[in-house]
Amino acid sequence: MKALVKEKPAPGLSLLDIEKPQIKNPDDVLFKVEYCAICVGETKAYEWNEWAANDKTFRLPAVLGHEASGVVIEVGNAVTRFKPGDRIVNDPLIYCGYCRTCRSGFTNMCENREIYGKQRGAFAEYAVLPERIICPLPDKLSLEEGAVLENFGIAVHAVEVERRDPGDWAVIIGAGPIGILAAQTLVAWGVNTVITELAEPRLEMARRCVGGAIVVDAGREDPVQAVLELTHGRGADLVVEMGATQKAFDQAFDMVRLCGTVVTIGTFSQPVTFNPFFKMTRREIKLLSIMGRTWETWRRMNQLIEADKVQLKPLISHILPLEEYVRGFELVKSASTMKVLLKP
Repeated sequence: MKALVKEKPAPGLSLLDIEKPQIKNPDDVLFKVEYCAICVGETKAYEWNEWAANDKTFRLPAVLGHEASGVVIEVGNAVTRFKPGDRIVNDPLIYCGYCRTCRSGFTNMCENREIYGKQRGAFAEYAVLPERIICPLPDKLSLEEGAVLENFGIAVHAVEVERRDPGDWAVIIGAGPIGILAAQTLVAWGVNTVITELAEPRLEMARRCVGGAIVVDAGREDPVQAVLELTHGRGADLVVEMGATQKAFDQAFDMVRLCGTVVTIGTFSQPVTFNPFFKMTRREIKLLSIMGRTWETWRRMNQLIEADKVQLKPLISHILPLEEYVRGFELVKSASTMKVLLKP
């Protein structure tokens, strides 16, 4: 089968013919990959920059790709939830189910986890994963939209880390796909939501997809001042930083209220600096980070989908054959691009 492989620690990828994966374990699910979206993190692996070189989870050669949707072809003899023909999506965090964090419900923080797409992945015609990280694709969604659910899970997990009441104020810094999905989630929960962005194409997408949110053009007005004016000088209860820059990180602390919460999920290429005493300690600010999603997140995602509270399809800007991966990776770097899906 054809697969997109990171062969060595250097720029570029290779489209190779490799052996089709097989059912080896009783809980294995073999599926035909219909679509797999390109993640911003994978562009770093594509370029093999310092960020990628320092990522110890890579095991080269590796098939990349972790945001997939597909159709089940075959299942192991211990699989009970899926059968051939089922439409599915995957969680990229392959957890053990037995360690302390797994048994506490934090499967995304499994002590023995494998991050999908760092050793084996879904930029391929077929893939095999254990049943425990396979999820049924809701009937309301297309297979194309299914490839966006991984991003939706990150978005929901970013805003569920603390209880938010209707009427609270939240700010999303960065109107990429995850930022827009996080804003949609907050609006659905009755939270006053502000989303800030510099790039005009993403500002337009936010205006189009997040009805009820206040969209701030950070190139034309000071987003910190805008948030303080909206909150009568108090600041936001929650700020989710997705810009992955020093400026965005600083803005998050400048616009959060006393005793408020900052969540950071941006994929930073460089370290950031700040003085915790002045930024956090004097104001009792919480700084949280998130990784992936939990099964409770999946429950909330399904509720939002069933209630028609989210729009996934507008976020798909390009669908390309796997052979056009170079174009796809270049497109992902552009602010005018949202999600790029590769179809094997």
